[in-house]
Amino acid sequence: MVVAVGFNAEVLNSPSAERLTAAGISARGGRLTRSMDCLVVSGDAGRRGRFAAAAELAGWDECSSPEDLAELRDAADRDFSLAIIDITSPVGDVVNDTVELAEELAARPNTLVVICGSEDNVDEELWARQLGAWLYLPGVADGDSLMSLCVEARRLRQAPVGFGIR
Repeated sequence: MVVAVGFNAEVLNSPSAERLTAAGISARGGRLTRSMDCLVVSGDAGRRGRFAAAAELAGWDECSSPEDLAELRDAADRDFSLAIIDITSPVGDVVNDTVELAEELAARPNTLVVICGSEDNVDEELWARQLGAWLYLPGVADGDSLMSLCVEARRLRQAPVGFGIR
């Protein structure tokens, strides 16, 4: 049986399937799907909780929220479809680690990156846009806005594989 984008069972069970998995794509129920995992990075426990709750309510499969630098470094080795990164409250109070993670994740073709920055900080917004962030949030959004953001990101990630969605 051929899947919508031309992959058959032989391809899905071959060594080349490892490349698909590395790109955050897997076979579920006979069709190709993307990983629906979310990463929330914030040194502020309240924000981290609000971001994670919004992602979980929007239906993300798993939401990782590192609380220290060791967990942050472990998260850098995983694939996420959505990363919400609060650079106003870095994990462990080290801005460079959080910024480096944002840069690394933004370079991955299958990750939507949301940067939460300071209000009225043009330099942060320019940096986020040059980085290729999907969204830049000046200031922390409220629950309804976060929920809408997570729902829209999930809708984009659920588009069929091979239809030009990065």
